[in-house]
Amino acid sequence: MPKKVKLKKVTEYNWEAVSDLELSEDQQDLVAPNVYSIAESQFNPHAIPRAIYAGSKLVGFVMYEPCVDDDCPHEYLIYRFMIDHRHQSKGYGRLALQKVIEDIKEDPAWACIRICYMPENKAAKKFYRSLGFIEVGIDEDNEVIAEIRNRT
Repeated sequence: MPKKVKLKKVTEYNWEAVSDLELSEDQQDLVAPNVYSIAESQFNPHAIPRAIYAGSKLVGFVMYEPCVDDDCPHEYLIYRFMIDHRHQSKGYGRLALQKVIEDIKEDPAWACIRICYMPENKAAKKFYRSLGFIEVGIDEDNEVIAEIRNRT
């Protein structure tokens, strides 16, 4: 069983370590480099970048935001998510994404959580489906859109 996973702010103390996290060679085209995401978050006031820790070990990165610019502040988009290749298949990704979903659901008016992935990424499709995401369409970049909707 994996250690407890925590999401921590990306700060002046850990941003370089987050930037150094790596995907395997065959995954590198699936997500933007973390250093790009960290830079992007400095210019997007709604971005929520988080370092993923298993115990005291940094294992991944996630970034999400409420869709404020689309006038949908209770809809959320998870648009960066990665686990370092040395820490994959240990359960950290599942625990981290569950934690992100829990954090978003702390918004009492949350309506929707979306995530996108490349259609050829069968592992992502299976993984996100197992967490409750349902495919709803294709975006302008030809990525699959999957979502969890608040049914209350």
